[in-house]
Amino acid sequence: MKKALIIGSGFSGCMFAMMLKKKGWNVTVFDKSKLTGGGVRTFYHGGHPFTYGPRHFIGPDTNMKAFEFLNQIVPMRNIKKMNYSYQQQEDFFASYPMHIDDVKKFSDSQKIFDELNSLPEETRANNFEDFWVGRVGKTLYERFNKFYNLKAWNLSSNKTMDYGFEATVKRKPLETGSRYEFPKGFINAYPVPKDGYNKFFDVALEGCNLVLNTEIVKVDMDKVKIHTKNDSFNGDLIISTTSPDFLFENCWGELKYVGREFYKIVLPTEEVLPKDVYFIYYPNENEQQTRVTEFKKFTQHKSKNSLISLEVPSMKNKLYPTMIKKEVNLAEKYLNALPEKVISVGRMGTYRYVDIDDIIMQGLEFYDNL
Repeated sequence: MKKALIIGSGFSGCMFAMMLKKKGWNVTVFDKSKLTGGGVRTFYHGGHPFTYGPRHFIGPDTNMKAFEFLNQIVPMRNIKKMNYSYQQQEDFFASYPMHIDDVKKFSDSQKIFDELNSLPEETRANNFEDFWVGRVGKTLYERFNKFYNLKAWNLSSNKTMDYGFEATVKRKPLETGSRYEFPKGFINAYPVPKDGYNKFFDVALEGCNLVLNTEIVKVDMDKVKIHTKNDSFNGDLIISTTSPDFLFENCWGELKYVGREFYKIVLPTEEVLPKDVYFIYYPNENEQQTRVTEFKKFTQHKSKNSLISLEVPSMKNKLYPTMIKKEVNLAEKYLNALPEKVISVGRMGTYRYVDIDDIIMQGLEFYDNL
């Protein structure tokens, strides 16, 4: 029986473990945490279920196969939600994406509409700032996008974010009509069970060998071998969900990530945010937090109190790869140097901002080609 060694028991590690197991492989999964599931696992705070970051299933309906696959294991339900953005200078909450009725509330709305009307139908962008100014004009960019992005990605200038924004930009019309409708062609869903995606992790890892609460000290890729502090493991294939620079001991430099600190607060009210409002974004320069989430809007947890979380950008952990060419090129250098029997997958493993639907599609494609 062939042996697979999987680094990480988050969603990616579990998905690939399940695919290998179905093909008859012996699978060993490593994680430095005591629990599986990574940041997608549901935990409890005062009886309130939560995840580290709101982990709804969101993606284009071209990935419907991923939704159907997951739905067979964890029943899913479509969610209807609206996001707010706190516009501090006017002291009101605007819905996001930007809606025409909210723009009308700005004291300088005429200036904003003049800007929008004067935008060319198409322009060329090379970075995040150019992209959004070309879509919505300078004023709306500064109020909704500029400082939010600077905070979220720990940047001094949004022109630094230059990967994925080299494109012809078309002027974006403001949203009209219902604020609750998700864009056509997208799936937006959340698990029905109180414990979220936890059953998926249990099903995926059933029958696998779990090496938890254990640090990996070295990965010998040529010998397909993993070393922990007290043991060594041989295999025929390594699946890694960690950052690719780790596999090479940062020989060409360390990849840049940004993280989050999550501050949980229970408040003595059954509902904190207005009906169907799940998030509030804080795009203002003088506020540390980027987002507030009310978890029961996702989980439908019943309680006289409600749990919210404040997200504050941090460099203390690694959650999000940056969209900077220099970093992406370095990641590609590492990935291109991987030997045949080592595969790097998932958000950290590919250094791409992929979501649950993308991970499932990666796993299904891997299974078909295995």
